[in-house]
Amino acid sequence: PKLQQHPQPKLYRVGTKTLSRCQYVALTHAQHAAVLVLDIDVPSYQAGGKIEQVNPQVYAILERWARLEKAPAWIGVNPLTGKCQLIWLIDPVYAAAGKTSSNMRLLAATTEEMTRVFRADQAFSHRLSRWPLHVSDDPTAYRWHAQHNRVDRLADLMEIARTMTGSVPPNKRFDQEFSSGRARIEAARRATAEAKALAILNASLPSALEASGDLIDGVRVLWTAPGRAARDETAFRHALTVGYQLKAAGERLKDAKIIDAYERAYNVAQAVGADGRELEIPPMRDRQTMARRVRAYVAKGKPVVPARSSEAQSSRGRKALATMGRRGGQKAAERWKTDPDGEYAQENRQRLRAANKRREMTGELLELRVKTAILDARSQSVADPSTRELAGELGVSERRIQQVRKALGMEAKRGRPRAEN
Repeated sequence: PKLQQHPQPKLYRVGTKTLSRCQYVALTHAQHAAVLVLDIDVPSYQAGGKIEQVNPQVYAILERWARLEKAPAWIGVNPLTGKCQLIWLIDPVYAAAGKTSSNMRLLAATTEEMTRVFRADQAFSHRLSRWPLHVSDDPTAYRWHAQHNRVDRLADLMEIARTMTGSVPPNKRFDQEFSSGRARIEAARRATAEAKALAILNASLPSALEASGDLIDGVRVLWTAPGRAARDETAFRHALTVGYQLKAAGERLKDAKIIDAYERAYNVAQAVGADGRELEIPPMRDRQTMARRVRAYVAKGKPVVPARSSEAQSSRGRKALATMGRRGGQKAAERWKTDPDGEYAQENRQRLRAANKRREMTGELLELRVKTAILDARSQSVADPSTRELAGELGVSERRIQQVRKALGMEAKRGRPRAEN
């Protein structure tokens, strides 16, 4: 007989006998979750289904979590192989239909960290899990052991997991204290100048290396300002260079070699261009991610790309700058009203006239280029270039090209262009 398929999950009321006979249930959903589930596929080959009969390494980790009062609420043990499933009760997390949320992403990140700690199954789909309230005489059903009914916070579980794996993330907050608003503005300007310097280096790599890079102990140190080295950028570029050298020599691109090159270059840049900054080398987890990026770039033959941007303002700093900018604008508006013919108003009018003149010249140049391209095509008795082609060639939007063509009286034909045979 043909087996009946159920594309939709069955729904049962809590506490019914039908639900208690289910061995598998959906404990989590893409838009809602109140538990964190890990599937431990490491067998102990001890029959019985007791907690003490799980794999010894897993049992030792469970003991450590129990001492920290973060043991799972339920532990299910396979009575034949000693494999197990662990369930933590967590503060419910939600997301709108068809969307994600920061809390759901935190759940995914915490699950990933805890999977590393317990060496759980990374391919576990989390769609169907063992049901801890299952009741039947099936000899292969998991034996469940209730530990507590405590509801844990994801942030606490994440902190413990990262502590055990040693992958504590770097402190991304820059809670600098400034003596005045002017000092904060100057700090933001310095950060912007550093970012622009790195952008210039990335835009013209060969000449930038020759002009602003110093070869020190085999490491080409890049500078964002006199006496201030771009440590992360220098280290990443040196690691990428070593990656290409290893590939050329026919050697394997191992993480250890790439990370060693990164650390050496970072220490060299710190020694010659710290500029009063403390050593802030990224944690091992980020360095391993960097090594994977280097392997990918070397394998695909991509050019050097920036490791990461320069230091950014904290949330509090950005709000303070926005507030000062708002107040500065209000102050400027008052000066426009109270002294329309003063020095401040005259300087701003002069800047505005210069900016308008540059815009007019840019617009006239764009019109000339569009007209030249169209007339050149007509002189050769070929079809006029399309709006899309002109936009791609001149580096502007299609809407801007349409405006220019309308002003010139050279609008493109309506309708979709014919496909070429």
